[in-house]
Amino acid sequence: MALWLVALSALASAGARPVRAAVDRDVALVLRAEGEARVQRVVSKQWEDVVRGKRLDSGDLVRTGAKALVAVVFTDDKSLLKIRSNSEVVIRGSRQQASVAKRILLNLGEIWARVAQGQADFRVETPSGVAAVKGTEFYATMDAEGTFTVIAVSGLLELSNQFGSALLRAGETGQMRKGEPPSVAPTTGYEDWAREQPGQEEIEIEFEDSSGGKKILRIRLQPQQ
Repeated sequence: MALWLVALSALASAGARPVRAAVDRDVALVLRAEGEARVQRVVSKQWEDVVRGKRLDSGDLVRTGAKALVAVVFTDDKSLLKIRSNSEVVIRGSRQQASVAKRILLNLGEIWARVAQGQADFRVETPSGVAAVKGTEFYATMDAEGTFTVIAVSGLLELSNQFGSALLRAGETGQMRKGEPPSVAPTTGYEDWAREQPGQEEIEIEFEDSSGGKKILRIRLQPQQ
């Protein structure tokens, strides 16, 4: 009887262990890394240097220091994300057949993104609200006071939080603060920092897709005009 109880106890303990959810791997790749930048891996929780060609999994946290810039490209449609210095961003991607539903958690700092046309599931999430993006180029900033600012360079975005929603069109700037609905006004000027990188971005990387097959991703992005 005692041995039987011990066996039951062992099985119960084993069953009580938390099961780690599967992580979508290789949702993005590092196209460029300048300055001090680190990534905390979602599975191991270990910090690693961000370097050109590094694969990023859903849930990886990228943190940049002073005078840093990290350019990330998504493996499904080549949507491009740039992370500026002194920023903290979590990159999440959920594979849905041939595409990746993208969730950018902007905890602090500045990003720029150019989302592929027809990409209907790209969101920037912050404690102050969410920006849902459809085929557009934009800048976004989350400051230490909790103000989320989005500048639409092209295309259309929808800003929303629990207090309301608003459409943001090219040439407009939207803001969301904790406890307030989104506001939209004409853009009066901004620092176009993502265009300050001359030259051509190019990279070729082999990786495994979600089914285990080998893929070659060739990326050649011309300088922005």
